[in-house]
Amino acid sequence: MYKFWQRVLAKACLLGMVLVGAGALRSFNWIRAWSYGAVIALAKYHTEWQTRDWMVAESRHFRLKYRGQDANVVPLVLETAEESYEAATRLFGYRPPDKTLILLYPDRHSLARQFGWAADESAMGVYWAGAVRILSPLDWPGPGEDSAAVFRTEGPLLHEFAHLLVDRLARGNYPRWLTEGIAQYVEEQVTGYRLPGPEAAEITAWYTLEDLDGHFDSLPDQALAYRQSLLMVDHLRSRIGWEGIRRLLLELGRGTPLDKALEKAAGLRIEELPPPLFTPSP
Repeated sequence: MYKFWQRVLAKACLLGMVLVGAGALRSFNWIRAWSYGAVIALAKYHTEWQTRDWMVAESRHFRLKYRGQDANVVPLVLETAEESYEAATRLFGYRPPDKTLILLYPDRHSLARQFGWAADESAMGVYWAGAVRILSPLDWPGPGEDSAAVFRTEGPLLHEFAHLLVDRLARGNYPRWLTEGIAQYVEEQVTGYRLPGPEAAEITAWYTLEDLDGHFDSLPDQALAYRQSLLMVDHLRSRIGWEGIRRLLLELGRGTPLDKALEKAAGLRIEELPPPLFTPSP
């Protein structure tokens, strides 16, 4: 009987993770914001259960789960995570009340399999349903590179933790382009790293807001999708400042639709956002 209810709870957790991760409640913003805490708690339970046989290490603000082959990089991952924590929470003015769960995958195949991606998927990290999932630094640096240095400056931890902070503040109610642009902005501010992509003057065709929000991962030019997201956040920041973006996230966290949240927190109409009508700030 215990195993039966354990399976029921696991399926409920998985359904909640899908609803939050896929944005299935996007049309019902207030429901999404109201149910956010419960869904994240269920998802955390499900993830802990899925990885119950993994090894565990903890720092002040993080709980890391990993496989035995990555034991040697645990100190590097936790040190980098704590550095990311201090820098990012200072920018956002917000500290999560609980320890953030990090799942460390030993290779690209195991990370890709978790999400049903192709085996050659190049992603080094992903934030989903309350947990940061990253590729082991032993897997991705190129020949001759200092894996520790590259992991600290170009690794996925800061980017994915920024996604978590956006998610917490907006309580799951935000468009994909906004969180991607904010995460890139945080990276640039903290480490100076900027994802490769075209400059604004080189872009001749822009994706629509609907494309960026609803079909981000399937867009044919991923470099453009990421760069456009950053440029749009840069433009938004030039209009309302970083504090205005924080106000926008908090307003979204109350369940307010994006267009209304922009008007209330920033005094902007959503029609003012799409390129190429803007000039990004320096």
